[in-house]
Amino acid sequence: MKKYYVGLIIKIVCIALIIGIDLLTKVYFQNYFESGGEDITLINNVLGITYTINTGAAFGIFDDNTVLLIIFTVLFLIIFAFIDFYYKSENGWYIAGFSLIVGGALGNFIDRICLGGVRDFIELKFIEFPIFNFADVFLTCGVICYLVYLIFYEFKKTKHEKTDITNEE
Repeated sequence: MKKYYVGLIIKIVCIALIIGIDLLTKVYFQNYFESGGEDITLINNVLGITYTINTGAAFGIFDDNTVLLIIFTVLFLIIFAFIDFYYKSENGWYIAGFSLIVGGALGNFIDRICLGGVRDFIELKFIEFPIFNFADVFLTCGVICYLVYLIFYEFKKTKHEKTDITNEE
């Protein structure tokens, strides 16, 4: 049980750092563009910085449905917290996935509550892709870590438990 609390502290610290990085970059680019800054090309025809406010979710779905997205985020975070409390996993992939997902979700949640939309600024220029922010990157990386945990640890553990039960019979 003590390990669980260490993992919980690690998750809280990571979530705080993720929210901090996300909000600091959003504030920085918002101030830059509001003070007359122009779009920035980081890598020609590949990557740039362009500021926009997104009132929807990923890929423009639920556009102008901020209240629905806020409700969905609250419900998701409550369910995810219950899952975390139930599993109490000490696995690094799980802790990383959980922290990245919750931190990213909270970063965008704060924007939705305070601004009615999410500040996006990272633009991929080589494909037709919506502009996004670090919270979106953290969420995506968190989902990948969580899937790695589920596929290589949780499902494997469940398979071994079923094998052990079958062998006992």
